[in-house]
Amino acid sequence: MNKQSTKGAFPDAAASPWLSFGRPERTLLGIWLALRALTLFWAAMTSSLRPRTEREQAIALWPPSTPIGSWLERVLLAPWERWDVEYFLRIVQHGYSTSDGTAQFHPLLPWLAMPTAWLSGQPLLGLMLVSSLASALLLLAFERLARFDLNAEAARASTLLLLFFPSTYVIFAPYTEGLWLLCAVLCFLCARHGKWWLAGVAGAFATLTRQQGLFLALPLAWELWEASGRDWKKAIAGWQNWLALALIPFGFLVWIVYRALALSDLNVSFNNFQGLIYSLLISPSATKVVPVQAFIWPWEALWRALTILRDKPTLDTFIDLSLGAVFVIVIALAWRGMRISYRIFVAVIALLSFSLYTGPFYPYMGLPRHLLLCFPVFIGLANINVGRYRSLLLAAGILGSMFLLYFHTLHMWIP
Repeated sequence: MNKQSTKGAFPDAAASPWLSFGRPERTLLGIWLALRALTLFWAAMTSSLRPRTEREQAIALWPPSTPIGSWLERVLLAPWERWDVEYFLRIVQHGYSTSDGTAQFHPLLPWLAMPTAWLSGQPLLGLMLVSSLASALLLLAFERLARFDLNAEAARASTLLLLFFPSTYVIFAPYTEGLWLLCAVLCFLCARHGKWWLAGVAGAFATLTRQQGLFLALPLAWELWEASGRDWKKAIAGWQNWLALALIPFGFLVWIVYRALALSDLNVSFNNFQGLIYSLLISPSATKVVPVQAFIWPWEALWRALTILRDKPTLDTFIDLSLGAVFVIVIALAWRGMRISYRIFVAVIALLSFSLYTGPFYPYMGLPRHLLLCFPVFIGLANINVGRYRSLLLAAGILGSMFLLYFHTLHMWIP
Protein backbone atom coordinates (compact mmCIF):
# COMPACT_ATOMS: atom_id res chain seq x y z
CA MET A 1 0.00 0.00 0.00
CA ASN A 2 1.57 3.23 -1.08
CA LYS A 3 1.53 6.06 1.37
CA GLN A 4 -0.76 8.88 0.28
CA SER A 5 -1.61 12.24 1.70
CA THR A 6 -4.94 12.57 3.47
CA LYS A 7 -5.37 16.21 2.42
CA GLY A 8 -7.59 15.55 -0.56
CA ALA A 9 -4.86 13.97 -2.68
CA PHE A 10 -7.36 12.44 -5.08
CA PRO A 11 -9.99 15.11 -5.82
CA ASP A 12 -11.33 13.01 -8.70
CA ALA A 13 -13.44 11.22 -6.08
CA ALA A 14 -15.47 14.38 -5.60
CA ALA A 15 -16.05 14.78 -9.32
CA SER A 16 -16.85 11.13 -10.04
CA PRO A 17 -20.47 9.96 -10.16
CA TRP A 18 -21.95 8.86 -6.85
CA LEU A 19 -23.40 5.71 -8.30
CA SER A 20 -21.41 3.52 -10.65
CA PHE A 21 -21.34 -0.19 -11.20
CA GLY A 22 -18.25 -1.04 -13.16
CA ARG A 23 -15.77 -3.84 -12.88
CA PRO A 24 -14.27 -2.69 -9.54
CA GLU A 25 -17.71 -2.65 -7.92
CA ARG A 26 -18.61 -6.05 -9.36
CA THR A 27 -15.36 -7.50 -8.04
CA LEU A 28 -16.00 -6.07 -4.59
CA LEU A 29 -19.53 -7.46 -4.54
CA GLY A 30 -18.13 -10.82 -5.65
CA ILE A 31 -15.86 -10.81 -2.59
CA TRP A 32 -18.82 -9.85 -0.41
CA LEU A 33 -20.92 -12.67 -1.89
CA ALA A 34 -18.16 -15.21 -1.21
CA LEU A 35 -17.93 -14.11 2.43
CA ARG A 36 -21.71 -14.05 2.76
CA ALA A 37 -21.82 -17.68 1.54
CA LEU A 38 -18.88 -18.66 3.77
CA THR A 39 -20.45 -17.22 6.92
CA LEU A 40 -23.78 -18.93 6.16
CA PHE A 41 -22.04 -22.26 5.62
CA TRP A 42 -19.81 -21.96 8.69
CA ALA A 43 -22.65 -20.90 11.01
CA ALA A 44 -24.80 -23.80 9.77
CA MET A 45 -22.00 -26.33 10.27
CA THR A 46 -21.16 -24.99 13.72
CA SER A 47 -24.80 -24.97 14.81
CA SER A 48 -24.99 -28.73 14.33
CA LEU A 49 -22.54 -29.12 17.22
CA ARG A 50 -24.86 -27.40 19.67
CA PRO A 51 -28.40 -26.87 18.32
CA ARG A 52 -30.14 -24.19 20.36
CA THR A 53 -33.40 -23.22 18.70
CA GLU A 54 -36.40 -25.49 18.25
CA ARG A 55 -35.83 -25.59 14.51
CA GLU A 56 -32.21 -26.64 14.95
CA GLN A 57 -33.18 -29.39 17.37
CA ALA A 58 -36.10 -30.67 15.30
CA ILE A 59 -34.50 -30.61 11.84
CA ALA A 60 -31.19 -32.23 10.94
CA LEU A 61 -28.62 -30.18 9.07
CA TRP A 62 -28.03 -33.04 6.64
CA PRO A 63 -29.45 -34.64 4.58
CA PRO A 64 -32.04 -32.18 3.23
CA SER A 65 -35.54 -32.94 4.42
CA THR A 66 -39.05 -31.96 3.47
CA PRO A 67 -40.70 -29.59 3.55
CA ILE A 68 -37.71 -27.99 1.89
CA GLY A 69 -38.69 -24.52 3.12
CA SER A 70 -38.40 -25.60 6.75
CA TRP A 71 -35.04 -27.20 6.07
CA LEU A 72 -33.73 -24.03 4.41
CA GLU A 73 -34.89 -22.00 7.40
CA ARG A 74 -32.98 -24.34 9.68
CA VAL A 75 -29.80 -24.11 7.56
CA LEU A 76 -29.78 -20.43 6.59
CA LEU A 77 -31.63 -18.63 9.38
CA ALA A 78 -31.78 -20.58 12.65
CA PRO A 79 -27.98 -20.56 13.33
CA TRP A 80 -28.12 -16.75 13.54
CA GLU A 81 -30.83 -16.63 16.21
CA ARG A 82 -28.39 -15.82 18.98
CA TRP A 83 -27.90 -13.15 21.65
CA ASP A 84 -29.31 -9.70 20.71
CA VAL A 85 -31.11 -11.15 17.69
CA GLU A 86 -33.70 -12.55 20.07
CA TYR A 87 -34.60 -9.01 21.13
CA PHE A 88 -34.85 -7.77 17.55
CA LEU A 89 -37.15 -10.68 16.77
CA ARG A 90 -39.42 -9.69 19.65
CA ILE A 91 -39.55 -6.13 18.34
CA VAL A 92 -40.42 -7.24 14.81
CA GLN A 93 -43.05 -9.68 16.03
CA HIS A 94 -44.58 -7.89 19.01
CA GLY A 95 -43.24 -4.35 19.09
CA TYR A 96 -41.39 -2.63 21.91
CA SER A 97 -41.93 -3.21 25.61
CA THR A 98 -40.25 -1.93 28.75
CA SER A 99 -40.81 -5.29 30.42
CA ASP A 100 -38.39 -7.31 28.28
CA GLY A 101 -35.48 -4.95 27.63
CA THR A 102 -36.35 -4.23 24.00
CA ALA A 103 -36.75 -0.50 24.70
CA GLN A 104 -32.97 -0.06 24.78
CA PHE A 105 -32.61 -1.10 21.11
CA HIS A 106 -32.99 1.62 18.50
CA PRO A 107 -35.68 1.07 15.89
CA LEU A 108 -34.32 1.41 12.34
CA LEU A 109 -33.14 -2.20 11.89
CA PRO A 110 -36.37 -3.88 13.10
CA TRP A 111 -38.53 -1.30 11.33
CA LEU A 112 -36.80 -1.99 8.01
CA ALA A 113 -37.17 -5.73 8.58
CA MET A 114 -40.92 -5.57 9.21
CA PRO A 115 -42.16 -5.47 5.58
CA THR A 116 -40.29 -8.67 4.67
CA ALA A 117 -41.38 -10.25 7.95
CA TRP A 118 -45.04 -9.46 7.24
CA LEU A 119 -44.87 -10.75 3.67
CA SER A 120 -42.93 -13.93 4.43
CA GLY A 121 -44.00 -14.66 7.98
CA GLN A 122 -40.30 -14.95 8.83
CA PRO A 123 -39.05 -12.05 10.99
CA LEU A 124 -35.53 -13.48 11.06
CA LEU A 125 -35.49 -13.48 7.26
CA GLY A 126 -36.37 -9.80 7.30
CA LEU A 127 -33.50 -9.02 9.68
CA MET A 128 -31.07 -11.11 7.65
CA LEU A 129 -32.02 -9.42 4.38
CA VAL A 130 -31.59 -5.94 5.84
CA SER A 131 -28.19 -6.72 7.35
CA SER A 132 -26.98 -8.49 4.20
CA LEU A 133 -28.04 -5.68 1.87
CA ALA A 134 -26.60 -3.07 4.23
CA SER A 135 -23.25 -4.87 4.38
CA ALA A 136 -23.02 -5.01 0.58
CA LEU A 137 -23.87 -1.32 0.18
CA LEU A 138 -21.47 -0.49 3.01
CA LEU A 139 -18.49 -1.83 1.07
CA LEU A 140 -19.38 0.17 -2.03
CA ALA A 141 -19.90 3.37 -0.02
CA PHE A 142 -16.77 2.87 2.09
CA GLU A 143 -14.53 2.41 -0.94
CA ARG A 144 -16.06 5.53 -2.49
CA LEU A 145 -15.28 7.46 0.71
CA ALA A 146 -11.73 6.12 0.81
CA ARG A 147 -11.13 7.40 -2.73
CA PHE A 148 -11.20 10.96 -1.39
CA ASP A 149 -7.87 10.32 0.34
CA LEU A 150 -6.41 7.30 -1.46
CA ASN A 151 -5.80 6.09 -4.97
CA ALA A 152 -7.89 3.24 -6.35
CA GLU A 153 -5.49 0.50 -5.22
CA ALA A 154 -5.13 1.83 -1.69
CA ALA A 155 -8.89 2.47 -1.40
CA ARG A 156 -9.55 -1.16 -2.31
CA ALA A 157 -6.94 -2.25 0.24
CA SER A 158 -8.61 -0.18 2.96
CA THR A 159 -11.99 -1.71 2.10
CA LEU A 160 -10.58 -5.21 2.31
CA LEU A 161 -8.88 -4.43 5.61
CA LEU A 162 -12.27 -3.41 6.98
CA LEU A 163 -14.06 -6.41 5.50
CA PHE A 164 -11.51 -8.95 6.72
CA PHE A 165 -10.99 -7.58 10.20
CA PRO A 166 -12.05 -10.41 12.57
CA SER A 167 -14.95 -8.69 14.30
CA THR A 168 -16.37 -7.46 10.96
CA TYR A 169 -18.10 -10.83 10.54
CA VAL A 170 -20.88 -9.25 12.63
CA ILE A 171 -22.05 -7.18 9.62
CA PHE A 172 -23.32 -10.47 8.16
CA ALA A 173 -25.34 -11.20 11.31
CA PRO A 174 -28.79 -9.66 11.91
CA TYR A 175 -27.22 -7.03 14.15
CA THR A 176 -27.17 -3.24 13.83
CA GLU A 177 -23.48 -2.85 12.93
CA GLY A 178 -23.82 -3.28 9.16
CA LEU A 179 -26.71 -0.84 8.90
CA TRP A 180 -25.12 1.67 11.27
CA LEU A 181 -21.80 1.59 9.42
CA LEU A 182 -23.60 2.13 6.12
CA CYS A 183 -25.43 5.18 7.48
CA ALA A 184 -22.27 6.57 9.10
CA VAL A 185 -20.16 6.11 5.96
CA LEU A 186 -22.87 7.76 3.85
CA CYS A 187 -22.93 10.61 6.37
CA PHE A 188 -19.20 11.24 5.86
CA LEU A 189 -19.46 10.66 2.12
CA CYS A 190 -22.21 13.26 1.72
CA ALA A 191 -20.23 15.71 3.84
CA ARG A 192 -17.12 15.24 1.70
CA HIS A 193 -19.28 15.99 -1.34
CA GLY A 194 -20.62 19.11 0.38
CA LYS A 195 -24.16 17.70 0.54
CA TRP A 196 -24.81 18.77 4.12
CA TRP A 197 -28.54 18.10 4.27
CA LEU A 198 -28.03 14.58 2.93
CA ALA A 199 -25.24 14.13 5.48
CA GLY A 200 -27.64 15.20 8.21
CA VAL A 201 -30.30 12.74 7.02
CA ALA A 202 -27.75 9.89 6.94
CA GLY A 203 -26.58 10.87 10.42
CA ALA A 204 -30.17 10.88 11.67
CA PHE A 205 -30.66 7.36 10.30
CA ALA A 206 -27.43 6.29 12.04
CA THR A 207 -28.80 7.70 15.30
CA LEU A 208 -32.02 5.76 14.80
CA THR A 209 -29.87 2.64 14.47
CA ARG A 210 -27.49 3.06 17.42
CA GLN A 211 -26.81 5.71 20.08
CA GLN A 212 -23.32 6.29 18.69
CA GLY A 213 -24.87 8.04 15.71
CA LEU A 214 -25.17 11.14 17.89
CA PHE A 215 -21.41 11.59 17.81
CA LEU A 216 -21.32 11.95 14.03
CA ALA A 217 -22.24 15.59 14.64
CA LEU A 218 -18.74 16.28 16.01
CA PRO A 219 -16.63 15.30 12.95
CA LEU A 220 -19.24 16.76 10.60
CA ALA A 221 -19.01 20.09 12.41
CA TRP A 222 -15.26 20.01 11.85
CA GLU A 223 -15.73 19.15 8.16
CA LEU A 224 -18.08 22.10 7.80
CA TRP A 225 -15.60 24.35 9.56
CA GLU A 226 -12.90 23.16 7.14
CA ALA A 227 -15.24 23.70 4.17
CA SER A 228 -15.70 27.31 5.26
CA GLY A 229 -11.92 27.79 5.14
CA ARG A 230 -11.83 28.15 8.94
CA ASP A 231 -13.32 31.59 8.43
CA TRP A 232 -15.99 32.62 10.94
CA LYS A 233 -17.70 34.98 8.49
CA LYS A 234 -18.03 32.28 5.84
CA ALA A 235 -19.14 29.78 8.48
CA ILE A 236 -21.90 32.10 9.71
CA ALA A 237 -22.96 32.90 6.15
CA GLY A 238 -23.51 29.18 5.60
CA TRP A 239 -25.83 28.87 8.59
CA GLN A 240 -28.20 26.64 6.59
CA ASN A 241 -25.50 23.97 6.46
CA TRP A 242 -25.06 24.13 10.23
CA LEU A 243 -28.79 23.75 10.59
CA ALA A 244 -28.57 20.56 8.52
CA LEU A 245 -26.33 19.02 11.18
CA ALA A 246 -29.19 19.45 13.66
CA LEU A 247 -30.91 16.57 11.88
CA ILE A 248 -28.54 14.18 13.67
CA PRO A 249 -29.74 14.96 17.22
CA PHE A 250 -33.25 15.39 15.79
CA GLY A 251 -33.18 11.69 14.83
CA PHE A 252 -32.39 10.88 18.44
CA LEU A 253 -35.18 13.20 19.59
CA VAL A 254 -37.65 11.26 17.44
CA TRP A 255 -36.68 8.07 19.25
CA ILE A 256 -36.92 9.71 22.68
CA VAL A 257 -40.38 11.08 21.89
CA TYR A 258 -41.48 7.63 20.69
CA ARG A 259 -40.22 6.06 23.92
CA ALA A 260 -42.01 8.70 25.97
CA LEU A 261 -45.36 8.58 24.18
CA ALA A 262 -45.64 4.95 23.08
CA LEU A 263 -43.74 3.20 25.86
CA SER A 264 -43.86 5.63 28.82
CA ASP A 265 -40.14 4.95 29.04
CA LEU A 266 -38.91 8.44 29.79
CA ASN A 267 -38.43 9.60 33.35
CA VAL A 268 -35.34 11.77 33.22
CA SER A 269 -33.21 11.65 36.35
CA PHE A 270 -30.70 14.37 37.17
CA ASN A 271 -29.57 12.76 40.41
CA ASN A 272 -26.27 11.57 38.94
CA PHE A 273 -24.45 11.04 35.65
CA GLN A 274 -25.40 7.37 35.32
CA GLY A 275 -29.04 8.10 36.06
CA LEU A 276 -29.15 10.76 33.34
CA ILE A 277 -27.60 8.47 30.73
CA TYR A 278 -29.83 5.49 31.43
CA SER A 279 -33.02 7.49 31.83
CA LEU A 280 -32.53 9.64 28.74
CA LEU A 281 -29.94 8.35 26.27
CA ILE A 282 -30.45 4.60 26.68
CA SER A 283 -33.38 3.20 28.67
CA PRO A 284 -34.02 2.30 32.30
CA SER A 285 -34.95 -1.20 31.08
CA ALA A 286 -31.43 -1.77 29.72
CA THR A 287 -30.60 -3.73 32.87
CA LYS A 288 -33.06 -6.42 31.75
CA VAL A 289 -30.55 -7.19 28.96
CA VAL A 290 -27.28 -6.58 30.84
CA PRO A 291 -27.96 -6.52 34.60
CA VAL A 292 -24.81 -4.58 35.53
CA GLN A 293 -23.61 -1.79 33.29
CA ALA A 294 -22.22 1.69 33.73
CA PHE A 295 -20.13 4.33 31.99
CA ILE A 296 -16.99 4.97 34.01
CA TRP A 297 -13.53 6.34 33.23
CA PRO A 298 -11.96 4.12 30.54
CA TRP A 299 -8.84 3.44 32.60
CA GLU A 300 -11.01 2.35 35.53
CA ALA A 301 -13.08 0.03 33.32
CA LEU A 302 -9.92 -1.39 31.76
CA TRP A 303 -8.32 -2.01 35.15
CA ARG A 304 -11.43 -3.84 36.34
CA ALA A 305 -11.46 -5.99 33.20
CA LEU A 306 -7.76 -6.85 33.54
CA THR A 307 -8.27 -7.73 37.21
CA ILE A 308 -11.18 -10.01 36.32
CA LEU A 309 -9.09 -11.64 33.59
CA ARG A 310 -6.34 -12.30 36.12
CA ASP A 311 -8.55 -13.58 38.93
CA LYS A 312 -11.41 -15.28 37.06
CA PRO A 313 -10.36 -15.71 33.43
CA THR A 314 -13.12 -16.48 30.93
CA LEU A 315 -13.17 -16.90 27.18
CA ASP A 316 -15.32 -13.76 26.79
CA THR A 317 -12.96 -11.51 28.72
CA PHE A 318 -9.89 -12.93 26.98
CA ILE A 319 -11.33 -12.41 23.49
CA ASP A 320 -12.70 -8.95 24.26
CA LEU A 321 -9.46 -7.67 25.76
CA SER A 322 -7.31 -9.28 23.06
CA LEU A 323 -9.31 -7.77 20.21
CA GLY A 324 -9.46 -4.48 22.10
CA ALA A 325 -5.66 -4.44 22.30
CA VAL A 326 -5.39 -5.23 18.59
CA PHE A 327 -7.73 -2.38 17.74
CA VAL A 328 -5.74 0.06 19.88
CA ILE A 329 -2.66 -0.91 17.88
CA VAL A 330 -4.62 -0.39 14.65
CA ILE A 331 -5.68 3.08 15.82
CA ALA A 332 -2.09 3.97 16.68
CA LEU A 333 -0.83 2.80 13.28
CA ALA A 334 -3.60 4.58 11.39
CA TRP A 335 -3.62 7.83 13.35
CA ARG A 336 -1.25 9.86 11.17
CA GLY A 337 -3.01 8.69 8.02
CA MET A 338 -6.43 10.00 9.08
CA ARG A 339 -7.83 13.48 8.50
CA ILE A 340 -8.71 15.49 11.59
CA SER A 341 -12.46 14.81 11.47
CA TYR A 342 -11.76 11.07 11.37
CA ARG A 343 -9.44 11.37 14.35
CA ILE A 344 -12.12 13.20 16.33
CA PHE A 345 -14.67 10.52 15.56
CA VAL A 346 -12.34 7.59 16.27
CA ALA A 347 -11.14 9.09 19.56
CA VAL A 348 -14.70 9.68 20.83
CA ILE A 349 -16.04 6.26 19.83
CA ALA A 350 -12.98 4.41 21.17
CA LEU A 351 -13.10 6.20 24.52
CA LEU A 352 -16.81 5.50 24.85
CA SER A 353 -16.26 1.85 23.98
CA PHE A 354 -13.59 1.41 26.63
CA SER A 355 -15.72 3.30 29.17
CA LEU A 356 -18.67 0.89 29.10
CA TYR A 357 -18.29 -1.53 31.99
CA THR A 358 -20.73 -4.45 31.91
CA GLY A 359 -20.26 -6.21 35.21
CA PRO A 360 -17.98 -8.64 37.04
CA PHE A 361 -18.59 -11.61 34.74
CA TYR A 362 -18.42 -9.97 31.28
CA PRO A 363 -16.70 -6.64 31.97
CA TYR A 364 -16.29 -5.59 28.33
CA MET A 365 -19.28 -7.23 26.66
CA GLY A 366 -19.51 -6.20 23.00
CA LEU A 367 -16.20 -4.30 23.00
CA PRO A 368 -14.90 -5.67 19.65
CA ARG A 369 -18.02 -4.71 17.70
CA HIS A 370 -18.29 -1.35 19.46
CA LEU A 371 -14.74 -0.56 18.37
CA LEU A 372 -15.58 -1.64 14.83
CA LEU A 373 -17.64 1.55 14.59
CA CYS A 374 -14.29 3.40 14.38
CA PHE A 375 -14.26 2.57 10.66
CA PRO A 376 -12.05 5.52 9.50
CA VAL A 377 -9.02 3.71 10.95
CA PHE A 378 -9.04 1.41 7.95
CA ILE A 379 -8.61 4.38 5.63
CA GLY A 380 -5.65 5.54 7.69
CA LEU A 381 -4.28 2.02 7.88
CA ALA A 382 -4.12 1.79 4.08
CA ASN A 383 -1.38 4.44 4.16
CA ILE A 384 0.98 1.89 5.72
CA ASN A 385 3.03 -0.05 3.23
CA VAL A 386 2.44 -3.68 4.22
CA GLY A 387 3.34 -4.93 0.74
CA ARG A 388 3.60 -8.70 0.55
CA TYR A 389 2.14 -9.06 4.05
CA ARG A 390 -1.28 -7.90 2.85
CA SER A 391 -2.38 -11.41 1.86
CA LEU A 392 -1.20 -12.74 5.21
CA LEU A 393 -3.22 -10.10 7.05
CA LEU A 394 -6.35 -10.88 5.05
CA ALA A 395 -5.92 -14.62 5.64
CA ALA A 396 -5.47 -14.01 9.36
CA GLY A 397 -8.60 -11.87 9.29
CA ILE A 398 -10.67 -14.67 7.74
CA LEU A 399 -9.41 -17.18 10.28
CA GLY A 400 -10.16 -14.74 13.09
CA SER A 401 -13.67 -14.15 11.76
CA MET A 402 -14.38 -17.88 11.57
CA PHE A 403 -12.99 -18.30 15.09
CA LEU A 404 -15.32 -15.63 16.48
CA LEU A 405 -18.33 -16.86 14.51
CA TYR A 406 -17.68 -20.38 15.81
CA PHE A 407 -17.98 -19.29 19.45
CA HIS A 408 -20.82 -16.90 18.60
CA THR A 409 -22.90 -19.69 17.07
CA LEU A 410 -22.11 -22.10 19.91
CA HIS A 411 -23.34 -19.42 22.34
CA MET A 412 -19.96 -19.46 24.08
CA TRP A 413 -18.96 -15.84 23.43
CA ILE A 414 -21.11 -12.70 23.49
CA PRO A 415 -20.22 -10.59 20.45
